[in-house]
Amino acid sequence: MRTHLGSLSQHLAWRVCLAQAFTVMIAVLALLLTWDDRETVHMDMFVANKVVDAVKGPHGSLVLDPARWQQLNEKAGGTLWFVAEDERGHRLTRGQIPAVHRELISRLQTVGYSELGSLSPPYLDAARVVIDNDGGRRVVIVGGRPKSGLWDGVLMVLRLIGPWFFLPLIVVTLLVMPAVIHRSMRGVRRLAQQARQLDIGQPGARLDTQLVSSEVVPLVSAFNDAIGKVQEGYAVRDKFLADAAHELRVPIAVVQARLAQLPQGQLKTQLLSDVARLGNVAENLLDLQRLDRNVDRLQPLDLAVLVREAAAELAPLVIGAGYGFEVDAPAQPVWILGDGLALGRVLANLVHNAIVHGGGRGTISLRLDGHGALEVADQGAGVPPDEREVIFQPFHRLRAAGNGSGLGLHLVKEIVQHHGGVVSVGEARGGGASFRISFRRPVPRH
Repeated sequence: MRTHLGSLSQHLAWRVCLAQAFTVMIAVLALLLTWDDRETVHMDMFVANKVVDAVKGPHGSLVLDPARWQQLNEKAGGTLWFVAEDERGHRLTRGQIPAVHRELISRLQTVGYSELGSLSPPYLDAARVVIDNDGGRRVVIVGGRPKSGLWDGVLMVLRLIGPWFFLPLIVVTLLVMPAVIHRSMRGVRRLAQQARQLDIGQPGARLDTQLVSSEVVPLVSAFNDAIGKVQEGYAVRDKFLADAAHELRVPIAVVQARLAQLPQGQLKTQLLSDVARLGNVAENLLDLQRLDRNVDRLQPLDLAVLVREAAAELAPLVIGAGYGFEVDAPAQPVWILGDGLALGRVLANLVHNAIVHGGGRGTISLRLDGHGALEVADQGAGVPPDEREVIFQPFHRLRAAGNGSGLGLHLVKEIVQHHGGVVSVGEARGGGASFRISFRRPVPRH
């Protein structure tokens, strides 16, 4: 089983880190190749600086720290030497000074910061002149610990540029760069949110290609093309349903007219019931095809008035089927955005469903509260828990031999969803089925 590749931001951040590390390695290598003079060997600048620190005294005087000097000299194999001179002419020396530098040492105060290379082993005449102005001017020439080889060169380069180069680079790489990448992916996250909220049933529903960079635009465009193909399939399906339903209405009406001419009897009653069931299927198909998917066209509607009007039309049918009928709707308006004809079809289908499955006894109740919650309940056998989701699927029936078409509850769910509501089924008080509808977008009437 294939899994997703993880966070794109993390992948980009790691790749940027690797690219920066590779760039730094190339830069250090290039610096070594251009800086290093392979014909000469130079004094280790860091050792020289430590020797200068070891001869610092108070108020610019020359005072050698014996412990530090001994430690440095032992580390250099006893080859270190230096000459230090302050601005008052005081001089301090240690070690064996090469004869080649004696003339330079005699004029030490006139020499600036310098690097003196050595051409032949043991390279002890390699020296470095360091100027120290901390508390007074000191000129120190240090030699005897040359640096040589690639590794020493790498260490010198890293120690020279490390604090000023690598620390900001690490901060930028580990802190700034992930934040920048995360921010640059904001358009992708907004596009994902848009995709979650997209209703492909709405004509013209597309993802916004302006939210993402040009590299992601082909993927978004391909997704939009796929949505277009799905919508074309919806259009073909809806046209087929509409054509089929219209074609069925005429022969159904003809059959009903011819059945009306037959003499009364059980067979006529059964045939009329079957034809009525077929006609109900055709009407439900037309209702599904006519269902407006654009909820923005819905108008303010008083749900309390609609419930009372629908109850008045359905009462003779309920009572004629042997049921009691209870209607409870508030006197004050309950405003929602809705389509009165479509919601009237919802109430009719739910009440017809209660008549069919209520067992021919008890009371069918129709209730509406002030928050727009609607309930249609009966006192029949109810709906088993494992069937409470699938009964809203098209052509699904609890009993194969039932009188329903299997489209009524599916139509109810479609209409309620396009009104921004939710329909569910549970157990009524005292037993039976209870269909509850919550309209999640009530609007106040001004």
